[in-house]
Formats: sequence, C-alpha cells, structure tokens
Amino acid sequence: MSGNSYRNNRNAYRRKRRNENRGLVAVVVVTIMAAGIMGAYGFISLFMGDNGSNTKSVASTGSAVNTATNVTSSSSTASDSKTASSETEEASSGDVSKEDTKTVASKTDKKKDAKEKEKDDIKKLVTASKEAEEAYYKDTVFIGDSRTQGLQINAGLTSPDFFAGRGLNVKNARTEKVVKNAAGKAVTVVDALKDKQYKKVYICFGINELGWPYTNIFADEYQKTIDAIKKIQPNAEVVVQGILPVTEKKSKSDKIFNMKNVKKFNKVIKKMAEDNGETYVDNSPAVANDKGYLPGDVTPDGIHMNREYCKRILAYIVNMNY
Repeated sequence: MSGNSYRNNRNAYRRKRRNENRGLVAVVVVTIMAAGIMGAYGFISLFMGDNGSNTKSVASTGSAVNTATNVTSSSSTASDSKTASSETEEASSGDVSKEDTKTVASKTDKKKDAKEKEKDDIKKLVTASKEAEEAYYKDTVFIGDSRTQGLQINAGLTSPDFFAGRGLNVKNARTEKVVKNAAGKAVTVVDALKDKQYKKVYICFGINELGWPYTNIFADEYQKTIDAIKKIQPNAEVVVQGILPVTEKKSKSDKIFNMKNVKKFNKVIKKMAEDNGETYVDNSPAVANDKGYLPGDVTPDGIHMNREYCKRILAYIVNMNY
C-alpha cells in the first residue's frame, strides 16, 4: 500500500470516530437534558403540589379534609353548645329580670298605697267636729306668739283660753305685758295664768327666735318660762309644741326663716322638753306638704296660716290626743 492510501484510510477512520463521539455526546447531552427536565418537574411538583391525578395524593388530601371537617364539626358543636348555654342563661336572666321588675313594681305600688293611706289618715286627723274640740279643750290654755294668735282668731272655739302676742319669744313672754287678765289689767302671758287653774298648758314659741345665734341661750330662756308657768300651774300638764314649717319659697329666700333653722331649733326644743319631763309634740304633719314645707297657697307671708290650716292644727291635736 502506498503512503497516500494509508493516510486516506487513517483519515477516514478518524472521521468515523469523531462522528461516533459526536453521536455519543449528543446522546449524553439529550439524556442529561431529559434528566434535568424530569428533575425540574419533580422539583416544581414538590412545591406546587399534585394536580390530583395521583390516587395516593388524593386519598391523603381527602383524609386531611375529613380531619378538618371533623375539627370544624367539633368546633361547631362546641359553639352551638355555648350558644345554647348562653341562650339558656339569657332566658334565665330574663326571668330574673321579670321577677325583679315585678318586685320593684310591687314595692312601688305598696309605697303609693302607703302614701294614699297617709293622705287619707291626715285628712281624718285634721278634721274634727266643733263639739269634739270644745269638749277636748275644756280647761286648757294656749300660750305663744303670733302663730298662736292665729289659732285664737280662726278657731271659733270658746273652751280654750289664748294668751299670745305678736313678736313674743321665750324671754319676753315673762316681761312683755301684751294681754289682759280677768280684771282687764295688762299683764304678761305668764301672769295671765294666775286667774285660773288649767289641766293643760300648750306652749308654742321659736319662730321669732330663729335668728338667735346661740341655741343654748334659747333653751335656757325657754326653760325659765316653763318653770315660771309650772309655779303658777303646778297641776297642769305642760305640752311643748315644735316650730311649724314655713313655705319652700320663704325657706329658700330667707336667711333666718328657713327650714334648716326650724329643724335645728326643734331638736333643741325636743331635747329640752324631754330632759325636763315636759311633753313634746310635733304638729307639722297637720300642715306640711309632701316636701315638709308649708303650702304656699295657705299663707300670705310664708309663715302665718289661713283659717283652714289653723283649724287643721286644733283638730290634729284632738285626734292625736296630745
């Protein structure tokens, strides 16, 4: 074989090997690409999830759904139970509220009934026949200030005596000669008691003393007047009356004649009387309204009362057996 022929055969063999190698490389490349594609698909499936064609995957998902459903069902049951319990409690609470409302309504009705009864009782207590009053006030005397004068003027009674004067107080009742005795001589209300013996002596002072700064001085002077009366009337029962109320308008506009002072002085009068064995009585229910004031339409000045209310006091004393 010549040299040229050998080189030709060798070159042909090399071209064949290169072609075979290229084919192998192509196969390897294709294989690697295919493997890469499959790996990528698996990788994507791992994160994206299955499309539902895999039976095992579906079964697993179904189990998870069932589990979730059971949990939801349990939660719903618990929720329903709580709701039912809540509704039961609300219903129970509603029943209690209804009972409470009935109780409150019942108490309110009782209060109304009590007030109505009290009003009816007061109407009866401030009403008395003239015959009953004349009999009750036989051998009695009223001593006091202008309010007691009002009783004398408006009562229309002949049995009781009245020794009273405008502006009188617990002190000048022993010094001011404002009444006349049986002989027609001007004397003090205390000295006027010397003409006759009485079974009861009704005393009412205090309205003119509301401006006094010291209640202890007021109590001392009041007791001195009572003691002077007892010397003249040793067998008589001394009945000390509390100060009657003033109107709401008067009370709120006057620095002296107001209910704060009336209540303060009445406490002093009550204590003084009880400490010394005298009878203390409160006639204010006969003339006071629901707020404890004297009604505005029964007085010209917020203090003194008209004929009807003066008569109420005298009837009240009779019915209360004071």
